[in-house]
Amino acid sequence: MYNEQNTTRDFVQAKLSDFSKKVSEGCSRPVQKFYKDTLFGICATGSPSIHNIAKLLQDKTSTKKTSERLYRNLRREGIAEHIDHKLMEMLKPKVKKDTLFIVDESDIEKPYAKNMEGMQKVHNGSKSEQTNGYLLLNIVALTARQDGYNLLPASSILFSPKMELDSAKQVLQDKIIDQQIAFLNKGIYVFDRGYDDRKLIGFLKDNAVSFVIRGMGTRAIKEGLVENNFKEAVEDMHFKYRFAGFKAGETFHCATRIIAVRTDDHPSKKSNSVEVSLVVVRKYKRGAQKGKDFYLLCDFDDPNMPEREIIAKAVDTYKKRWSIEEVHRQMKQSMRWESMRLASYQGMKNLNAFMALALFFIYKCKNHIHILAVGFPKIIQYIKSDRYKPKEFVYYRIAEVVAICITLVVQYKRRPNIQERRDRVQIKIRF
Repeated sequence: MYNEQNTTRDFVQAKLSDFSKKVSEGCSRPVQKFYKDTLFGICATGSPSIHNIAKLLQDKTSTKKTSERLYRNLRREGIAEHIDHKLMEMLKPKVKKDTLFIVDESDIEKPYAKNMEGMQKVHNGSKSEQTNGYLLLNIVALTARQDGYNLLPASSILFSPKMELDSAKQVLQDKIIDQQIAFLNKGIYVFDRGYDDRKLIGFLKDNAVSFVIRGMGTRAIKEGLVENNFKEAVEDMHFKYRFAGFKAGETFHCATRIIAVRTDDHPSKKSNSVEVSLVVVRKYKRGAQKGKDFYLLCDFDDPNMPEREIIAKAVDTYKKRWSIEEVHRQMKQSMRWESMRLASYQGMKNLNAFMALALFFIYKCKNHIHILAVGFPKIIQYIKSDRYKPKEFVYYRIAEVVAICITLVVQYKRRPNIQERRDRVQIKIRF
């Protein structure tokens, strides 16, 4: 077993070293060293704490000096943009026409911080309250596989309206344009109902972006020169399509039609509008309707797509959006994303970009799940009934294996002795 574990450790360390060289290509040697140290530290500690990363690095200098070097490099301009560009480059070969780009906002909560630059009030959805912190705009790519699916972070932008000239909506639109250019207009963007915005819908239609947005069910529908009530239009639809639900005994009664969405701020006879497909889903169980109607606004850039196919594709696409909620949970629990602490706003943006880069590497390791399982079978597969779990969200376990493999990494041409392996920080001079 020890031989298999050592082989797995060597494999992961070599992969991370190659990954670090790839993402820091074109940078100066000190910056390349900074990239490697930060990535190794985040993956090994599972934390964005610069002090913990500095303690991990056995670089023959004190923890204080190592921390100062990392802090100094984190304040460099352009690192977040460079990492974001590298993420698109690495993701480009994997993007297909049916790749999903799941867009969602998150936040970094800092209720007790006082001197962190650019903090503002953000909404904590889990507690339903306002608190100090930063906004996160996350985009995760979901690609289908024969044995499940793959998730890869496509972008993570830490944002503070106090410090930025553009609004959050403008930042999102700029990011979508950059990705559509890089990915040759491939992929489908998936949004929750918080993005049911006429300006965003008009932007997506004008740029021929395929999308699925969960509708609020409150907007008016433009019919010719007038606007009609949304609920009344839904009641006039014919729910003639039937689909099996997600649970046993469930049935979806569905209907769809083309509607016009006004893109101008104020209603008028000459206001501009765009056409999208409205999909309405009603869930039935044992002949009785359960819950409220479910609305999806979508456009797949195919005017000849049959109605049944539009409904099936919209429902299946939006169902996969929930995977980003699990990603957010891992970000805040397994990777301790909210423990980021830097007084500099630029440093926070750069550190957030490094966290996304480390998460990309961890998620990419799912392609080598068979190698990780050989070295650490009890972590990847706890019991026999879990043998199908690697096909689904196994990234918590992958992060644990990667941390174990990187902890004893050999750096700076020295190998830790037995005492150092027992206490990784004893050689560091702490002040």
